[in-house]
Amino acid sequence: MATLGNFRKVYIVDASTYTWLAGEQSNSVNLTSNTIEVSDKDTVWQKFIAGTRGGSVTVDVHLDNTASQPQHKMLQALVAGTTVKVFVGTPGSGNTPSEGMACDAIVASVSDTNNNGEVASRSISLNLTGDPTFYPAAA
Repeated sequence: MATLGNFRKVYIVDASTYTWLAGEQSNSVNLTSNTIEVSDKDTVWQKFIAGTRGGSVTVDVHLDNTASQPQHKMLQALVAGTTVKVFVGTPGSGNTPSEGMACDAIVASVSDTNNNGEVASRSISLNLTGDPTFYPAAA
């Protein structure tokens, strides 16, 4: 069933607290699998097997440099080279994941855009590190 994109948000997870990146405008999740060619001379068609997998998350938000906000935690993680726990989706009752993906991620980049006459915005790119957890489970 189709889901309105407004309901799938990016959250920073600290213990069991999910804090939304306030001012979020959009997000995208990209999961990838490196493919390894295993073709032989038996056919002119290539054959592949799945290699290592990875992913990235990009989120665009209105800029907020308040020290207590999740955006500031992202900046701190980038500077320190540490990981952040992220959930992309819809939390359920009791502040638990309902539908979406949770993962550890490294902040790969933070880009600020400051156009004349527009709201300052920030684009944050994250690279997954390790396996994501899907809700509901993805088999």
